[in-house]
Amino acid sequence: MGGYFRDGAALDLEARWSIIEKKLQPFFGSIVDTLIVSGNTRSRRITIIREMATKQGESLDEGLIRRDSSYLRGLGYFSDVHISAEKTIPGRCRVYVHVLERPDLFMKYPYPVVNYDFNKGLSYGLTWKVKNFRGVGEELAFSALKRRDKDHGGSFSWTIPWFGGRRMLMHYRLSTFRRLEEPVSDDFIKEQNRVDVVFGLPLSKSLVRQVWFTTTLSFEGRDSRQRLNGNSCFYRQNFLAAGFGLRYDSRDNRITPWRGTFSRIDVKRFTSVHGLEQQYIFYNLSQYLYLPIGSVGTIILAADGIVREGDLPSFYEMGLGGSSDLRGFVNGDLEGKAKILSTVQWRRRIYGPRIFNIPYIGKFDLSLNLIAFIDNGSLMDCIDEVREAKFYTTGGAGIEVVSPIQDLMRIEVAGDEDGDLVFYFTSGSRF
Repeated sequence: MGGYFRDGAALDLEARWSIIEKKLQPFFGSIVDTLIVSGNTRSRRITIIREMATKQGESLDEGLIRRDSSYLRGLGYFSDVHISAEKTIPGRCRVYVHVLERPDLFMKYPYPVVNYDFNKGLSYGLTWKVKNFRGVGEELAFSALKRRDKDHGGSFSWTIPWFGGRRMLMHYRLSTFRRLEEPVSDDFIKEQNRVDVVFGLPLSKSLVRQVWFTTTLSFEGRDSRQRLNGNSCFYRQNFLAAGFGLRYDSRDNRITPWRGTFSRIDVKRFTSVHGLEQQYIFYNLSQYLYLPIGSVGTIILAADGIVREGDLPSFYEMGLGGSSDLRGFVNGDLEGKAKILSTVQWRRRIYGPRIFNIPYIGKFDLSLNLIAFIDNGSLMDCIDEVREAKFYTTGGAGIEVVSPIQDLMRIEVAGDEDGDLVFYFTSGSRF
């Protein structure tokens, strides 16, 4: 493999691609006779081949190979991916895809989780995530999380990216939540149990520019305290929720995208079928652009719009601030039913991908990304008030740790216009 998988090998993204491109240059434009996969002991061949835009019987394309190299690593199953080719007959070639699978220790065993958010405080628990379940890209996940003596909850989910062997998405999720500490006056959810089923259908054949239509059906049992007509009472309600979504996705990978576009529209309507009658709707609109600028890194331009309307309980009114919101904002008194967020973020790889070998465990990858960002956001009672709304600006920097442990961990420091600094340690991508 030309030293590509050597222990401790560390090349930046552009250098890695230059090596691949140089070796494949003589074969671009040739017809692919066959795709040969190696190194996969747990992943089935079809799991890898079906996610590749490079197909047997089609021309070998430089752009598609670059996308495939990044996309396969971004599935979260592999520490590294190496693609090479050899000539078969004039005008035709054979493509080799060699993968280095992440160790079992990180793929199917439970591990502790610790998150810190200035607004929500410290939370801790356990996550058990079986990635690439059955070797076909499915994911089983169980999590239990507690926030000191304030609340605790848990969830179980099963995600099937290719339902019945076809390019259709099925996702099931069971979740539970219980509030341990009752607020003195605010409305709050005391207990919540929920079942969600999501079905996704592709509207495009292209894997590079994917368009998806999704439908969601949820059933929820909830105990909550609400103040209505001047009286504060506990209510037991059952809700049925249905919704749909449209997604466009051309990102080069799902964990830390470096190029591409992601657009999303989601609408979900909640209707009580037992207990206090209530109806409300959630609207979500997102647009993320990932613009590579050579060796300097990638600029991310992001915008989110969230609107909630109807008989909305006050505990579903939104605030500002948090690790996935207006980072660094500390005013907890603001609430609203409509929110607008925007971000300009710079991301640059500063370490790795580097491969380490631990005896009896295996080889695993580690990368570090440096980020700097400016967030902007506003809250309002109605989206029609956007022209009069006050917008707040924050900024900060941080480190993203890309590894088999939770795929992505973020360590960030951000500040608001008053100079207050807030520290975040969280799992999962902001974008």
